[in-house]
Amino acid sequence: MTDNKANPLPDSGIRAALQPWGLERAEYQLISHSENVVYKVLLGKDRYILRIHRPGYNTIEELESEHLWTQALNAAGIRTPAQIQSQSGNYYHELEISDGAVRAVGVMEWLEGTQLAEAPGTETYQSLGVLIAQLHNQSSSWITPNTFRRRSWNADGLMGLNPLWGQFWVSAALTKDESNFLADVRKGVHVKLASLPTSPELYGLIHADLHPHNVLVVGRDLFAIDFDDCGFGWHCYDIAVALHQIRDNDHFEEYESALLSGYRTIRPLPDAETLLPLFYLVRSLVGLGWISARPELATIDNVRERVPAILREAESFTQ
Repeated sequence: MTDNKANPLPDSGIRAALQPWGLERAEYQLISHSENVVYKVLLGKDRYILRIHRPGYNTIEELESEHLWTQALNAAGIRTPAQIQSQSGNYYHELEISDGAVRAVGVMEWLEGTQLAEAPGTETYQSLGVLIAQLHNQSSSWITPNTFRRRSWNADGLMGLNPLWGQFWVSAALTKDESNFLADVRKGVHVKLASLPTSPELYGLIHADLHPHNVLVVGRDLFAIDFDDCGFGWHCYDIAVALHQIRDNDHFEEYESALLSGYRTIRPLPDAETLLPLFYLVRSLVGLGWISARPELATIDNVRERVPAILREAESFTQ
């Protein structure tokens, strides 16, 4: 049965999105609604993922570049969900889904597994470190095509005056004094990031959003999914993102050590222990910008709950 519970888009729009793939009669279930609206699609024994992209974030050219990288990863033996061509041979289409909004849509294969968030463990985080190192090894040696276009999670992209995920220091959840304080913190963090090397050993094409909900555990294997935010950035930022959500876990230090150990069995990671606190703070700040720019996902009160911990973390940086 098609599941319309809490469905943010009308049935007609979803079926229009499925039509280019000949899946308009399929059943579907809402999987997530955050940056994009994502559905599991069921047609007989076949399973797919329909991703309806948020307007204004990724262009078709950028989405095609995402596909080029995931295709290259699969060719290198690093398994990711394969993008499915539509009946016209395209991987993405721009369609009017609802209220006149034009969105990019794509379909990919469904991988059956458990999210890492639901199955944490020391051995699993060590395997995640190996997986991230494999991603970085591949991207460091891969020559991107001339048509390749993805964003940069550099000093400006993360902490510039117009960062990619929004001006976190002007969040409606902040008081005036808090806003002024975080504006000053932004300047300091930007200076720090701008001083970091961007050599291939430390910086390159990264996933940029490999948190525990974007890692599938399938038996003893791990799979990276949802490359929607991939771009050029510091390898250590990828690692900070992977660990950021579990910092309150009682086993955090154990998991952090396991991930770094796993990574270093495949690839060197200079100065990680020194840089990780900086990138944890960066992730906290950009996360505040992300959620503040999406009132449909969280109320000001929900965002406000995050603020005290972020302020404490920022104060530690300034000391």
